[in-house]
Amino acid sequence: MGGISTLASLGLNAALQREAQKRADRNLRREEKRRRKELLQRFEAEARKSDQALRRRLAAERARAGAAGVATGGSFDAILRGLESEAERRLKERRDALALDLDALSARFGSRRRRNLLERSTGLLGLGRRALGGFGSRRSLLG
Repeated sequence: MGGISTLASLGLNAALQREAQKRADRNLRREEKRRRKELLQRFEAEARKSDQALRRRLAAERARAGAAGVATGGSFDAILRGLESEAERRLKERRDALALDLDALSARFGSRRRRNLLERSTGLLGLGRRALGGFGSRRSLLG
């Protein structure tokens, strides 16, 4: 009878550890999703601010050129194109930085999930060894 209760206890402990691992994995995924959303929201807010700043700068340049009587022309258009291309370059840099941040986030959480799985596997192995304690050991039967 002792062997059956030991096996039942082992099964129960394994099931409890599996449930705990599932909960931990869900929590990790939830945290990763939250942080990913946070990064994306921050990027979008910065992009909006940058776009608004560009619009203000373009309007200021147009007003300055209009006040000077040069509302169109090669040099004025070049100034506007230069401002727009600079804004596009900065946006691309921020997109690249966001992509790197998102990749790092995925790698960090992937590593944490793998580590948790390894810890769970090691824990189950320890449970099995303790439950089956005497089986396979090389103790002497004489004493």
